[in-house]
Amino acid sequence: MDENKQLCFEIQARISQLEELSETDLKTEMDDLKMVLLQNPVACTLLLPEDIGKAIAAIKRLIYSAKNKADKEKPSTARSRKTKVDLSIDLALD
Repeated sequence: MDENKQLCFEIQARISQLEELSETDLKTEMDDLKMVLLQNPVACTLLLPEDIGKAIAAIKRLIYSAKNKADKEKPSTARSRKTKVDLSIDLALD
């Protein structure tokens, strides 16, 4: 059980470091953390709710950053399509 506790402390340290990383480093570290978590399921059971919350916050930050980047690169087609449509009705009474 000592080995699992040591792994748990290492995982907690990695999670704590996620807050300080840029988006490029964050993606790499999240991939590494994922591998560590998958290889050590018993150590994962020793994680505290605060640790999981920090990991989730890092994931949200990564997703938010990727979404913002995609939104900036996407052309604004809705604004460029300003076509006028004649909505008047011609009521010809014969």
